[in-house]
Amino acid sequence: MELEGLAGRFLRISEVITRMAYVNLLWILFTILGLGIFGFMPATVALFTVTRKWVMGDRDIPVFKTFWTTYRKEFFKSTLFGVVLFVIGYIIYIDLAFSPTGGLFTLLRIALFLCGVLYVVLLLYIFPIYVHYDWSKRLYIKYALLIGISYPHYTFILMAGIVALYYLCISVPGIIPFFSVSLLSYMMMWFVYKVIRKIELTQSIGKDKGIEAKSVEA
Repeated sequence: MELEGLAGRFLRISEVITRMAYVNLLWILFTILGLGIFGFMPATVALFTVTRKWVMGDRDIPVFKTFWTTYRKEFFKSTLFGVVLFVIGYIIYIDLAFSPTGGLFTLLRIALFLCGVLYVVLLLYIFPIYVHYDWSKRLYIKYALLIGISYPHYTFILMAGIVALYYLCISVPGIIPFFSVSLLSYMMMWFVYKVIRKIELTQSIGKDKGIEAKSVEA
């Protein structure tokens, strides 16, 4: 029998806090098990897979099983994709750091700065889209940028939320091992899923060059 009133609300809040802390610790553990570099991407994809289920209303999923299954399945694929993302970001950073200044080079630096902004937008949307659809790497990047640019108000609010979460973590560092990454993942997934539902991606994007969008199941 489900509890009602104050006791019921307290129980539900306690369950949410416990789940968030648990999946945050799983992310840390499996990132370390993958020696950091190799564990980061599959652990992050597994984290977003779990939070995607929660955002979609499936709150009773087996968290460890879902996380572990996704981690194994995505280990090599997501790691290779992470290398692609890293190389893109590294090239932009190097160009910005070492490009000359003055004259026509100012225009070049402005263009590189805009590329950096687009890269940040890409990172905001890429993981939620990656766990929601089964596409090629090119399409993940293309539509992460397309959606982020097309809905700048959502992008701006999401950025503001991430900044607020950052200041919360540095103000209360004790929450970092338990809620930092899980809260970030849930917030990103919630915002991006709202955008996905809003523009009905399964209909508007699925026609792109005959590629049918598919939901990824954990």
